[in-house]
Amino acid sequence: MPRPRTPLLDRRRIGAAALRLADEQGVLTIPALARALGVAPSALYHHVSGRDEIISLMREELAREAGPDDWDASRPWEQALEEWARAYRTAFAAHPGAVPLLATAPLAEPFMHAMYEKVAELLLTGGFTTSQVMPLINALENFILGSALDLVAPPVMVSDVTRETAPHLSAVLDDTPTDHRRAELAFDTGLRALLIGFRQFLSR
Repeated sequence: MPRPRTPLLDRRRIGAAALRLADEQGVLTIPALARALGVAPSALYHHVSGRDEIISLMREELAREAGPDDWDASRPWEQALEEWARAYRTAFAAHPGAVPLLATAPLAEPFMHAMYEKVAELLLTGGFTTSQVMPLINALENFILGSALDLVAPPVMVSDVTRETAPHLSAVLDDTPTDHRRAELAFDTGLRALLIGFRQFLSR
């Protein structure tokens, strides 16, 4: 029987399928991924060493979805960080089920190191100290991940509030959007607050 002209598997296809599977099921196993790809589990090991490498391929696929990694780091750090945050929030929001897996696996991939190198250079050039940079990056990432999940949450997150039992909360909710704008407003407000807060560290 002749071999197929197009290989059944490659690393790009494995990463994309794993990302879809984790998004749909919230977990990732080799047997489930093999079934999704229509191959035997042993076939995967011709391309990857195991689950950790598959997670790396998922990250690579997500980074590809986030857009080009050649963003201009010569701009003001606030502007560059905002662009980075918005791009990654959009990419993570497309795969909310995969967020817990991707967010808790150590970053060992060279392409991820290269991305963080750019962010670290951006902040150091902006005047932050070496001891400040990683806490700031982690804080921004935590916000991005939470905001990505908020995009797929119900538009109304606080309900059944009465003026009699919670008059102040009721007044606030009356002035809060009840559609997709709620998540967008929360993200814009939080990102602006973070960037303003980051700047306060420059005077310390």
